[in-house]
Amino acid sequence: MKKINGNTLKLIACITMLIDHATAGIMLPGVRAGFYPDSISFDTLNIIYKILRGIGRNSFPIFCFLLVEGFIHTKSRLRYALSLLFFGFISEPFFDVCFYAKEDVFNINIFSVIEQNMDLLTNKCNVYFTLLIGLLVIWGVEFVFDLVKRYNGNILISYGLGALVAGAGIYVAELLNTDYHGYGVFLIFVFYILRNYSPVNLIGAYLSIISLGTEYLALPSFGLLYFYNQKRGRRLGRLKYLFYAFYPVHIAVIIFIRCMIYG
Repeated sequence: MKKINGNTLKLIACITMLIDHATAGIMLPGVRAGFYPDSISFDTLNIIYKILRGIGRNSFPIFCFLLVEGFIHTKSRLRYALSLLFFGFISEPFFDVCFYAKEDVFNINIFSVIEQNMDLLTNKCNVYFTLLIGLLVIWGVEFVFDLVKRYNGNILISYGLGALVAGAGIYVAELLNTDYHGYGVFLIFVFYILRNYSPVNLIGAYLSIISLGTEYLALPSFGLLYFYNQKRGRRLGRLKYLFYAFYPVHIAVIIFIRCMIYG
Protein backbone atom coordinates (compact mmCIF):
# COMPACT_ATOMS: atom_id res chain seq x y z
CA MET A 1 0.00 0.00 0.00
CA LYS A 2 2.90 2.38 0.60
CA LYS A 3 3.59 3.64 -2.90
CA ILE A 4 4.17 7.39 -2.52
CA ASN A 5 7.81 8.44 -2.86
CA GLY A 6 9.52 11.62 -1.72
CA ASN A 7 9.33 13.41 -5.07
CA THR A 8 5.58 12.84 -5.25
CA LEU A 9 5.15 14.23 -1.76
CA LYS A 10 7.19 17.30 -2.71
CA LEU A 11 5.00 17.86 -5.75
CA ILE A 12 1.82 17.58 -3.68
CA ALA A 13 3.25 19.99 -1.10
CA CYS A 14 4.17 22.50 -3.81
CA ILE A 15 0.71 22.35 -5.38
CA THR A 16 -1.14 22.82 -2.09
CA MET A 17 1.26 25.62 -1.13
CA LEU A 18 0.60 27.33 -4.46
CA ILE A 19 -3.16 27.18 -3.84
CA ASP A 20 -2.68 28.60 -0.36
CA HIS A 21 -0.38 31.42 -1.40
CA ALA A 22 -2.38 32.39 -4.48
CA THR A 23 -5.43 32.72 -2.24
CA ALA A 24 -3.57 34.79 0.36
CA GLY A 25 -1.59 36.83 -2.16
CA ILE A 26 -4.18 37.51 -4.88
CA MET A 27 -7.69 36.86 -3.62
CA LEU A 28 -7.37 38.36 -0.12
CA PRO A 29 -5.84 41.74 -1.12
CA GLY A 30 -8.42 42.08 -3.90
CA VAL A 31 -11.34 41.43 -1.58
CA ARG A 32 -9.92 43.82 1.02
CA ALA A 33 -9.73 46.51 -1.66
CA GLY A 34 -13.31 45.80 -2.74
CA PHE A 35 -12.36 44.30 -6.09
CA TYR A 36 -14.86 41.48 -6.42
CA PRO A 37 -18.02 40.99 -8.50
CA ASP A 38 -21.29 42.27 -7.04
CA SER A 39 -22.89 38.98 -8.09
CA ILE A 40 -20.84 37.13 -5.45
CA SER A 41 -21.64 37.85 -1.83
CA PHE A 42 -18.93 38.46 0.71
CA ASP A 43 -20.07 35.39 2.67
CA THR A 44 -19.61 33.21 -0.42
CA LEU A 45 -16.15 34.64 -0.99
CA ASN A 46 -15.31 33.98 2.64
CA ILE A 47 -16.31 30.31 2.28
CA ILE A 48 -14.22 29.93 -0.88
CA TYR A 49 -11.30 31.62 0.84
CA LYS A 50 -11.46 29.30 3.85
CA ILE A 51 -11.68 26.19 1.65
CA LEU A 52 -8.65 27.18 -0.41
CA ARG A 53 -6.61 28.14 2.64
CA GLY A 54 -7.67 24.87 4.25
CA ILE A 55 -6.21 22.98 1.29
CA GLY A 56 -3.02 24.95 1.78
CA ARG A 57 -2.66 23.78 5.36
CA ASN A 58 -1.50 20.42 4.01
CA SER A 59 1.78 21.63 2.56
CA PHE A 60 3.79 22.52 5.67
CA PRO A 61 3.57 19.13 7.47
CA ILE A 62 4.80 17.42 4.30
CA PHE A 63 7.76 19.78 4.01
CA CYS A 64 8.62 19.21 7.69
CA PHE A 65 8.42 15.44 7.29
CA LEU A 66 10.63 15.53 4.19
CA LEU A 67 13.10 17.80 5.97
CA VAL A 68 13.66 15.06 8.55
CA GLU A 69 14.03 12.50 5.77
CA GLY A 70 16.51 14.75 4.01
CA PHE A 71 18.47 15.28 7.22
CA ILE A 72 18.80 11.54 7.73
CA HIS A 73 19.79 10.68 4.15
CA THR A 74 21.67 13.73 2.87
CA LYS A 75 25.38 13.41 2.09
CA SER A 76 26.11 16.89 3.43
CA ARG A 77 24.04 18.38 6.21
CA LEU A 78 26.05 21.59 6.04
CA ARG A 79 25.20 22.04 2.36
CA TYR A 80 21.58 21.27 3.18
CA ALA A 81 21.52 23.98 5.84
CA LEU A 82 23.29 26.50 3.60
CA SER A 83 20.79 25.83 0.80
CA LEU A 84 17.91 26.62 3.15
CA LEU A 85 19.68 29.78 4.31
CA PHE A 86 20.48 30.92 0.75
CA PHE A 87 16.96 30.46 -0.57
CA GLY A 88 15.57 31.97 2.62
CA PHE A 89 17.39 35.23 1.93
CA ILE A 90 16.33 35.21 -1.73
CA SER A 91 12.69 34.59 -0.81
CA GLU A 92 12.40 37.15 1.97
CA PRO A 93 11.57 40.34 -0.01
CA PHE A 94 8.97 38.51 -2.13
CA PHE A 95 7.46 36.88 0.95
CA ASP A 96 7.19 40.19 2.79
CA VAL A 97 5.65 42.10 -0.10
CA CYS A 98 3.24 39.34 -1.05
CA PHE A 99 1.76 38.61 2.37
CA TYR A 100 2.49 41.50 4.75
CA ALA A 101 2.61 44.74 2.77
CA LYS A 102 -0.35 47.02 3.51
CA GLU A 103 0.45 50.08 1.42
CA ASP A 104 0.63 50.24 -2.38
CA VAL A 105 0.26 46.44 -2.67
CA PHE A 106 -0.74 46.60 -6.34
CA ASN A 107 2.46 48.38 -7.39
CA ILE A 108 4.68 46.13 -9.49
CA ASN A 109 7.77 48.06 -8.34
CA ILE A 110 8.72 45.80 -5.45
CA PHE A 111 11.40 48.19 -4.19
CA SER A 112 8.85 50.98 -3.85
CA VAL A 113 6.48 48.67 -1.97
CA ILE A 114 9.25 47.64 0.41
CA GLU A 115 10.15 51.26 1.07
CA GLN A 116 6.54 52.20 1.88
CA ASN A 117 6.03 49.17 4.16
CA MET A 118 9.43 48.99 5.83
CA ASP A 119 7.99 49.11 9.35
CA LEU A 120 5.83 46.04 8.61
CA LEU A 121 8.34 44.04 6.63
CA THR A 122 11.35 44.04 8.93
CA ASN A 123 9.91 41.76 11.60
CA LYS A 124 8.93 38.71 9.53
CA CYS A 125 10.88 35.70 8.24
CA ASN A 126 9.73 33.22 5.63
CA VAL A 127 9.32 29.48 6.07
CA TYR A 128 12.86 28.65 4.94
CA PHE A 129 14.13 30.09 8.22
CA THR A 130 11.67 27.93 10.15
CA LEU A 131 12.92 24.87 8.30
CA LEU A 132 16.54 25.91 8.85
CA ILE A 133 16.02 26.31 12.59
CA GLY A 134 14.24 22.94 12.67
CA LEU A 135 17.16 21.35 10.84
CA LEU A 136 19.66 22.80 13.30
CA VAL A 137 17.49 21.61 16.20
CA ILE A 138 17.39 17.97 15.11
CA TRP A 139 21.09 18.17 14.26
CA GLY A 140 21.74 19.37 17.79
CA VAL A 141 19.44 16.71 19.26
CA GLU A 142 21.31 13.99 17.39
CA PHE A 143 24.60 15.39 18.69
CA VAL A 144 23.52 15.36 22.35
CA PHE A 145 22.00 11.88 21.97
CA ASP A 146 25.29 10.55 20.56
CA LEU A 147 27.29 12.38 23.21
CA VAL A 148 25.27 10.95 26.10
CA LYS A 149 25.34 7.48 24.55
CA ARG A 150 29.12 7.65 24.21
CA TYR A 151 29.46 8.15 27.94
CA ASN A 152 26.81 5.54 28.79
CA GLY A 153 24.42 8.18 30.02
CA ASN A 154 20.82 7.65 30.99
CA ILE A 155 18.24 7.88 28.21
CA LEU A 156 16.31 10.39 30.30
CA ILE A 157 19.34 12.68 30.18
CA SER A 158 19.34 12.37 26.39
CA TYR A 159 15.71 13.36 26.11
CA GLY A 160 16.11 16.11 28.68
CA LEU A 161 18.99 17.70 26.76
CA GLY A 162 17.13 17.14 23.49
CA ALA A 163 14.14 19.00 24.89
CA LEU A 164 16.42 21.90 25.86
CA VAL A 165 17.79 22.06 22.31
CA ALA A 166 14.26 22.01 20.89
CA GLY A 167 13.19 24.71 23.35
CA ALA A 168 16.08 26.92 22.25
CA GLY A 169 15.09 26.47 18.59
CA ILE A 170 11.46 27.28 19.35
CA TYR A 171 12.54 30.41 21.19
CA VAL A 172 14.68 31.57 18.25
CA ALA A 173 11.81 30.97 15.82
CA GLU A 174 9.49 33.03 18.00
CA LEU A 175 12.13 35.73 18.39
CA LEU A 176 12.64 35.99 14.63
CA ASN A 177 8.90 35.70 13.99
CA THR A 178 9.40 33.03 11.35
CA ASP A 179 6.53 31.62 9.35
CA TYR A 180 4.69 29.00 11.44
CA HIS A 181 6.62 30.32 14.44
CA GLY A 182 7.91 28.00 17.15
CA TYR A 183 5.30 25.31 16.63
CA GLY A 184 6.76 24.73 13.15
CA VAL A 185 10.09 23.90 14.76
CA PHE A 186 8.34 21.73 17.34
CA LEU A 187 6.58 19.81 14.54
CA ILE A 188 9.95 19.01 12.95
CA PHE A 189 11.28 17.92 16.36
CA VAL A 190 8.32 15.55 16.88
CA PHE A 191 8.74 14.04 13.40
CA TYR A 192 12.40 13.42 14.18
CA ILE A 193 12.04 12.00 17.70
CA LEU A 194 9.30 9.56 16.63
CA ARG A 195 10.69 8.82 13.15
CA ASN A 196 11.17 5.10 13.83
CA TYR A 197 7.67 4.57 15.19
CA SER A 198 5.15 4.76 12.37
CA PRO A 199 2.27 5.66 12.55
CA VAL A 200 2.91 7.00 16.08
CA ASN A 201 5.10 9.70 14.52
CA LEU A 202 2.21 10.89 12.35
CA ILE A 203 -0.30 10.80 15.20
CA GLY A 204 2.05 12.64 17.54
CA ALA A 205 2.90 15.26 14.93
CA TYR A 206 -0.76 15.87 14.10
CA LEU A 207 -1.71 16.18 17.76
CA SER A 208 1.07 18.73 18.20
CA ILE A 209 -0.61 21.16 15.77
CA ILE A 210 -4.30 20.24 16.00
CA SER A 211 -5.15 23.03 18.44
CA LEU A 212 -3.44 25.78 16.42
CA GLY A 213 -5.99 27.75 14.44
CA THR A 214 -6.97 25.92 11.26
CA GLU A 215 -4.00 23.54 11.27
CA TYR A 216 -6.36 20.65 12.05
CA LEU A 217 -7.29 20.86 8.35
CA ALA A 218 -3.86 19.38 7.58
CA LEU A 219 -5.18 15.88 8.40
CA PRO A 220 -5.15 14.69 4.72
CA SER A 221 -1.41 15.38 4.50
CA PHE A 222 -0.77 13.02 7.41
CA GLY A 223 -2.83 10.40 5.61
CA LEU A 224 -0.60 10.80 2.57
CA LEU A 225 2.52 10.55 4.71
CA TYR A 226 1.32 7.18 5.98
CA PHE A 227 1.68 5.84 2.43
CA TYR A 228 5.25 7.11 2.05
CA ASN A 229 7.45 4.24 0.84
CA GLN A 230 10.71 5.66 2.27
CA LYS A 231 12.13 6.11 -1.22
CA ARG A 232 13.25 9.39 -2.70
CA GLY A 233 12.07 8.63 -6.21
CA ARG A 234 14.01 9.42 -9.37
CA ARG A 235 17.33 11.10 -8.72
CA LEU A 236 17.09 14.70 -9.87
CA GLY A 237 20.73 15.75 -9.53
CA ARG A 238 21.01 19.52 -9.65
CA LEU A 239 17.39 19.71 -10.72
CA LYS A 240 16.51 19.19 -7.06
CA TYR A 241 17.19 22.89 -6.61
CA LEU A 242 14.09 23.58 -8.69
CA PHE A 243 12.08 22.57 -5.64
CA TYR A 244 14.04 25.10 -3.58
CA ALA A 245 13.56 27.80 -6.23
CA PHE A 246 9.85 27.11 -6.54
CA TYR A 247 9.17 29.00 -3.32
CA PRO A 248 10.56 32.44 -4.26
CA VAL A 249 9.61 32.07 -7.93
CA HIS A 250 5.95 31.23 -7.35
CA ILE A 251 5.59 34.06 -4.83
CA ALA A 252 7.15 36.51 -7.32
CA VAL A 253 4.69 35.29 -9.98
CA ILE A 254 1.77 35.77 -7.55
CA ILE A 255 2.88 39.37 -6.94
CA PHE A 256 3.11 39.95 -10.70
CA ILE A 257 -0.36 38.49 -11.34
CA ARG A 258 -1.85 40.54 -8.48
CA CYS A 259 -0.43 43.72 -9.94
CA MET A 260 -1.64 42.85 -13.44
CA ILE A 261 -5.18 42.18 -12.19
CA TYR A 262 -5.62 45.05 -9.76
CA GLY A 263 -2.81 47.49 -10.51
